[in-house]
Amino acid sequence: MYFNDSVREDENRAPFPECFLTGSAFRVVNGSSDIETKAYYATQPAGEGFPQSVASGDPTSSGMMIWTRVDPSLEAGASDIEIGGGGFEWPNKPHDKNNSSFADLIDQGKTVMFQVSTHPNFSFVELSGFSPVWKDHDHVVRMDLDGLLHPNETYYYRFITRSGLVSKAGRCRTLPPEGSDCPAATIGYVSCQDYTSGYFNALAHLADEQMDFFLHLGDYIYEAAGEASYQTGLEARQITLPSGEDKAFTLEDYRHLYNVYRTDPDLQKLHENHAMVATWDDHEFANDAYAPAVAPDDSLEPDLKRRHSANSAWLEYMPSRVYVPSRSSSSNALKLYRSMTIGDLATLYITDERAYRDAHPCGEQELERYFTDGCENIHSPDRSMLGREQKDWFLGELKNSSSLWNIWANQVQITQLKFLGRYINLDAWDGFAHERQAIAQTVMNKGIQNFIVLTGDFHSFEASYLQEDYSRDGHKFGVELMVGSVTSSNLNEMVQKNLNNLFDHTSPLPQNATLEIFRTFLPDALSKRIIPTEFLFKELQNAIKIENPWIELFDSTSHGYALLELSKSRAVWTAYAVESIEEKQASKSLLLQCEIPNGEAAINVKEKNSLFG
Repeated sequence: MYFNDSVREDENRAPFPECFLTGSAFRVVNGSSDIETKAYYATQPAGEGFPQSVASGDPTSSGMMIWTRVDPSLEAGASDIEIGGGGFEWPNKPHDKNNSSFADLIDQGKTVMFQVSTHPNFSFVELSGFSPVWKDHDHVVRMDLDGLLHPNETYYYRFITRSGLVSKAGRCRTLPPEGSDCPAATIGYVSCQDYTSGYFNALAHLADEQMDFFLHLGDYIYEAAGEASYQTGLEARQITLPSGEDKAFTLEDYRHLYNVYRTDPDLQKLHENHAMVATWDDHEFANDAYAPAVAPDDSLEPDLKRRHSANSAWLEYMPSRVYVPSRSSSSNALKLYRSMTIGDLATLYITDERAYRDAHPCGEQELERYFTDGCENIHSPDRSMLGREQKDWFLGELKNSSSLWNIWANQVQITQLKFLGRYINLDAWDGFAHERQAIAQTVMNKGIQNFIVLTGDFHSFEASYLQEDYSRDGHKFGVELMVGSVTSSNLNEMVQKNLNNLFDHTSPLPQNATLEIFRTFLPDALSKRIIPTEFLFKELQNAIKIENPWIELFDSTSHGYALLELSKSRAVWTAYAVESIEEKQASKSLLLQCEIPNGEAAINVKEKNSLFG
């Protein structure tokens, strides 16, 4: 069955066979199989023919998604019609008998053999089989091995073509069974990785960490990719889109962005070493996007074709488990929101805060979205970021949780953030205060303990208290832990670039809002250029902390990643910063660290090495 039959005739909207979306288009081979496997063996150096390497994602206690892409100049692949419409159905169990059509795909070299082993040298293969190379979907391979592997086990996987190409080996780990005793777990997380702004050396360091998986909280790509003269990124990292535009609008544009990003050696290393759990934010489509498919910086009219192109590329390149509705008119209806459990230790809730959200509350001009007095519409009960169905699901999951820790993979800042009495960012949860309060009331009224929110988006490291109301004596009921960006500009860089009249598409605040902050806070910084940038930023950062006392730790000078280490007695949050993003290799250092004791909404600071503290 095709997903989105209504746009099947539009070649730029890439309808998906359901077996592609579910990752079910593969066949496991065992010793008694009638399928010939001897023709698939490695004869080439590992990695040749697989320019985007490999990736895994969404681990469970019995499997995970695995992914690769085969060079289309070396392997033809199979069309959707051949794979999903060739007169046969993919079996409910991937080792069931199938008809001759599948064997024909294998004989023609339109598939890859996958191998899964507990040994890095594949001396013994626990699981093997075949999956098609999806010609109509940028030659990716995508499959879901859930139900086929054992819990609490480290696995290695690779792909082999009939022509002898073999991928690098990927490594991933299955989770403990739901409800089973789990003494500890470690989750890494990142967000906001603009390729043109710098090198992904933070991801290389994250790849070396010992962790169960990593979270990507969004802005995996940036849709803006103009010329070096227009941006402030590194010249060696510039991207030219197939359309020739400065922003991605077509399926080919979005595919090209993922194609280029995934050639980065540091991003490849991270994917090869660890499974990813991902959601999207706005830049996978367009800045500050909201439903239905509106990109307010470009047009206030919905652009369903562009949104579908962006979603299609995301689905093709992300090893993520999505839930497919039986009937739908747009890939926006795919459910990215989901939960996963780690034994009895934790439940992770992954939400989608773009596909269902309402427009900004006070208007779509930059100074109506950023550094604004706000409006009554912020508190309207008719407005939603999550949408009714996702909100009901999320609150229901929280109420029914029996896990020790409840972790929310959230994209945009949930704690209130004001400066000089104005809201800094109404694209975040400050623009949806009524729904934020409904979440807070559920957590407090149901006595949900150990509620931790992991956040990205604002390009800053931050540890803050979740409060019933954001006043100096507001009741605390949880903790928000924000990770800084991998490369996208932080507030310190925003100050420097704006004082030098440099445009930056990755800044956490738009240029007009930044200039208005300067005019209001320290007007001489603009009119006379007499205030040193370092002093200006120190004053700005300190003023933010004073006006928002629920912020315990704050740093917007660094790039890096964060780890959350969970145990039965505490959660430990550690933020690491890299020395530079302008060099391919850079050392890392411990930036911030705090501890959240079991049963307490408390932030006990252990390390604070921020430049401006």
